Amino acid sequence: MVETITPVVHGGRRGRWAGDVALHVAGATLSAAAFGAILGAAGSVLGAPWGRGGLVVVVAASVIYLLREARAVPVPVPQLRRQVPEWWRTFFPAPVASFLYGAGLGIGFLTFLRQGTLVAVAVAAASSGRPGVGALLVAPFGVARGLSVLATARIRGPEEGRALIGRLEAAASAPAWRTAHVAALGAMTATAAFAVAGFGAGVRVGAVAAGVLGAVFAWSAGGKLLRPRDWRRARSAYGLRGPLDQVAAIGAPVAEAGVLGLVVAGLHRTAGIAGLPLLLMFSLVVLRARRTAGDLVPCGCFGTVTARDYRVLLLRNAVLTVAAAVAAVWGVDSPRLRTPEIPTGPDVLPLAFVVVGLSVAAWTVVRSVRSLGRRGAA
Repeated sequence: MVETITPVVHGGRRGRWAGDVALHVAGATLSAAAFGAILGAAGSVLGAPWGRGGLVVVVAASVIYLLREARAVPVPVPQLRRQVPEWWRTFFPAPVASFLYGAGLGIGFLTFLRQGTLVAVAVAAASSGRPGVGALLVAPFGVARGLSVLATARIRGPEEGRALIGRLEAAASAPAWRTAHVAALGAMTATAAFAVAGFGAGVRVGAVAAGVLGAVFAWSAGGKLLRPRDWRRARSAYGLRGPLDQVAAIGAPVAEAGVLGLVVAGLHRTAGIAGLPLLLMFSLVVLRARRTAGDLVPCGCFGTVTARDYRVLLLRNAVLTVAAAVAAVWGVDSPRLRTPEIPTGPDVLPLAFVVVGLSVAAWTVVRSVRSLGRRGAA
């Protein structure tokens, strides 16, 4: 992608190249800001800001990835490891493609991500519970990623472009860059820790625990629903067959989404209580798989199949069980949704239109799915 936005591709016209660079930076900045706003909104839905508890979470995330950048502990960085689509540059005009490439790179987790600083920033954005603050926190990442294309200013051919990519990949692990990330994470840790020390006494531990539980279950349910083929392979790897497999296929993501729904509805204590039997059941499935697969058990909790030591999976479930227990004990059920009143008088007609419209939409979706199924079978 980098070699696409070079002066030589634009016929040596610096003006056109500068315009595409500006669009590229704008796309990366806007998508990063939008992602930060979504994180802030998601945190708000989960009850953020969580007071001192939320700040402690930010400190923990910063310390974990600071140690990773210092090469003290091996911590994975969530990423899809995918390039932005190459066909964009041939299908769209150069200005549009430049903007789209920037937009694709602005959400760092969707492509390749070498450092974990963005993870800590994303945690801070979600903990803020404010879309505006989230946008301001994540937008600088988009600016930095967008401006990286300026390294192509002196590229005069495809071979030089490929060589530049190699140099950029090598530079990502250079000591200077790691030192910069360690310094940034250290500043985040110090700032959040200072805020924790000066924060008031009210610690919403139950709300933080419920928010963490809801976020994990949302990630897990989303992975299963968005990657049904991988989820099917995961169930097969666990040895689930027949009716048990059919129940797990739908029941697991629905139950996980149900816990998220309880958190969103403000029922934090109920969410913790509901999460406890789920985590126990997941742990029993891991132990069952260990009897047939050995110590390396296929991990299909988030929709993908990855072999992990069964003790790691049990430890993860134990940590989540602690969070569920904290939510169950210290969480508070404060329903955010009111029970709807039965419509009367002039409200009946609009309700009837809504019901009819939803029924027609559902019927259309069902007929379309059946039609596509018959066409695929043919």
